Amino acid sequence: MVVQRSLAQQFLALQAALTSALAVWLAVEQDPHTWAAVGAALVYVVCWRAFKGGWEPARQVAVGMLTLLLVVSTREPHLTERPALAVMMPSVVALMLTSERWIVASAVVGWLGLVVRSGFRSPLLHPLELSVLGMAVTGLVLARRAMDAAVRRLAGQAESAERARQQAEAAAREAIAERDRAGKLEAQVLHMQRLEGVGRLAGGIAHDFNNLLTVISASVSMAERAAEQGESPAVDLQEAQHAVGRASELTQQLLAFARRQVLRKRSVELSELVSGVERMLRRVMGASVELATDLCREPLPVHADAGQLEQVIVNLVLNARDAVQRGGRIVITTRREASADHAALELQAASGMEYACVEVRDDGAGMSAEVKERLFEPFFTTKAPGKGTGLGLATSFGIVRQHEGMIEVESEVGVGSTMRVLLPLASAVESVPATSGVQIAGRRPRVLVVEDEPQIRAIAARALTNAGFEVVQAANGALGLASFKSEQPAIDVMVTDVIMPELTGLDLARAVRQLDPRVGLVFMSGYPEAMHGMRAGEFQGAAFLNKPFSPQLLVAAVRERLPNVSRLQEQA
Repeated sequence: MVVQRSLAQQFLALQAALTSALAVWLAVEQDPHTWAAVGAALVYVVCWRAFKGGWEPARQVAVGMLTLLLVVSTREPHLTERPALAVMMPSVVALMLTSERWIVASAVVGWLGLVVRSGFRSPLLHPLELSVLGMAVTGLVLARRAMDAAVRRLAGQAESAERARQQAEAAAREAIAERDRAGKLEAQVLHMQRLEGVGRLAGGIAHDFNNLLTVISASVSMAERAAEQGESPAVDLQEAQHAVGRASELTQQLLAFARRQVLRKRSVELSELVSGVERMLRRVMGASVELATDLCREPLPVHADAGQLEQVIVNLVLNARDAVQRGGRIVITTRREASADHAALELQAASGMEYACVEVRDDGAGMSAEVKERLFEPFFTTKAPGKGTGLGLATSFGIVRQHEGMIEVESEVGVGSTMRVLLPLASAVESVPATSGVQIAGRRPRVLVVEDEPQIRAIAARALTNAGFEVVQAANGALGLASFKSEQPAIDVMVTDVIMPELTGLDLARAVRQLDPRVGLVFMSGYPEAMHGMRAGEFQGAAFLNKPFSPQLLVAAVRERLPNVSRLQEQA
């Protein structure tokens, strides 16, 4: 036992010190027991060192040697006058170091040795002395039993504590393993849900695009047949163009849902925006549904893309219109809100930050908890087939999140729904200066078109040429930079794709602006996130066109970015 061993080691060390001190004192007093004390001190020291080094029998050796020293070295008066005290000394040592048998054995050996050495004249033979000696030995034996019982009890408690610790560790390991298993299972469930959502998204996109491609393909075929028969293909081409426009709108909705579209933000007064949208909404709502507004009297400036924000409001109102019965009521409200009033905003906003709120409330059928949970999933709709695409609210959610805002939904079946859009307040409303095109004088303006897709490059060049521009084409960024350096007269506007091999559109624009800071820039891409590599304040006055775009939009963007007339006149 660790505790018992520690006590024995400490006892041996203490006895070695006390016996050494006793030997010195006896030597000074010239006592005849000096050599016995020196021998006992040596026994204690040697056995203490041996026991400390790990030799377990050192305890029994100490008791045996001390008993032998008692028998051999005891002198008068302890031999015949006070022998009981001498006999008990090894037994006391045995009490601390060994066991019950060693206590009895040391007492018996010491008693016999002293009786024999005294010539059987020792008081130890007297019945009273024998009874006292027996009682003392019995007391030592009982004390040893109590010590052993206490040590066993402590050992049992320690063993129980160790078992409890091991069980707790095992339970903790099992809990951690269970948590890991639960985490993996949850991750698998989330992964399956994501795959299910991606599947629904892909299915919805494929369905809508297949419909549009069918329209485009059929319209082009009929236009070709009309041209072959000498008829006008205008109607068929208009149908194809209309389908292309719907496809473009669908991609913009998907980008808005994914928060990847490029926003043209400026300071907008929210109540004025709602007031402007209200007039258009009244025309599409009809007389069967009442539309009311409660607009905040104080300014509510927000930094937003006005067109995208109008789309959000229209989507929410039209969704409310579809939920109400004939004679129902929809109310649009604007007001200020503090972030502290909304737990979700409090987590993401600075303390005391204020938000502009536009709320659309209806008294329609309301929504169940299941519908609310899936409300912003793309292509999820509760409307009848053909009555909705399921992208309106998903698009609105993406637009609002891209504006660093959020949408709150409250609804109760049979009572109605409230959709609340919260956007960070801006400091002031900016004035937007009107733009006007420049008059070209002296020569045709020169445009460099850089696009790695040959068909797009050819169509862009054809549209700009038909609009009166002189066009230079380049198949990638490196060729575009070489053309810009070598062309004379100098290029006035560069139209470039963003994602290209060798040299990206952004890197090309940086190199061109270093050569000529006045050159106009028009970026075009089907992947708007590519513009996120642009540094703040870079490419002032540049335009960004989302693919697909119309030739008219391209020509207008180029015209607006022509440099000043004086430069053109200088080069003429």
